[in-house]
Amino acid sequence: MSNYSSFMDLVIQGRKNPEDINEFISFWHRSDVPEDLHEFLGLSWDEYTLLGSDSTAINRILFARRFGIPLIQAVNDNQAAEFQMAARSSDFSRFDSLKRWIDAQPDR
Repeated sequence: MSNYSSFMDLVIQGRKNPEDINEFISFWHRSDVPEDLHEFLGLSWDEYTLLGSDSTAINRILFARRFGIPLIQAVNDNQAAEFQMAARSSDFSRFDSLKRWIDAQPDR
């Protein structure tokens, strides 16, 4: 175990903002940290793959952690609300990537 706080720990503590994730990713690429990137960031594999499919998913991940709900539920709940708002929009590309991520999840 490392003796540093992960990105997610720092965000949850209010010491970093979700938008700061790219700084941590850049640091990981420049360093010789032994952990895989998702471990270094403090993300589970499911969280990491979601973030890889939708770069704005960090807020859904934080929501799931704060309220102790499964990630898939947070994504589904959030997606339903966003679909209602997006019904008036012509850009559904983000929703397609979220749907693909949900479809790829094993039944839990």
